[in-house]
Amino acid sequence: MKSIRVLTVVSLGLLEGFLANPLRADNKNKETIVKIDRPMNVSGTVLPAGRYVFELAYTQTARDIVYIRDASDFHLIATILGNAAYRPTPYRKSTWTFYPTAPGQVATLKTWFFSGDNDGVQFRDDNVPAGAVAKAPGATTGAVGGMK
Repeated sequence: MKSIRVLTVVSLGLLEGFLANPLRADNKNKETIVKIDRPMNVSGTVLPAGRYVFELAYTQTARDIVYIRDASDFHLIATILGNAAYRPTPYRKSTWTFYPTAPGQVATLKTWFFSGDNDGVQFRDDNVPAGAVAKAPGATTGAVGGMK
């Protein structure tokens, strides 16, 4: 009788371990919704003002492939291969840094770190003239606002 209880407890413990993992919010793809109020360049892909979903491709070998989707219809806009980036101190919120831009250029995203992580993605610097973006006259700073 005692062995049946032990077997039951062990079985329930194993079952809980298998079921708990899919239910845990582990953010493997690091999905981030961002609203930009000016055009932004991400490795040669110019995003007009709007809402976008950034997420990492989940592969066992690479954590620097980024999918960019339109937040309204979840349409895939770009798949971008970045480089691994590291910061010594993780921050509570997702952080984005930009390359320095001259007047007349669209802001170019440099790095993206997900909240609480030391590892992130660094994007290449492709300077794009402001005129390359439709409906964006005078866009010079590419400020980002409203990140979630």
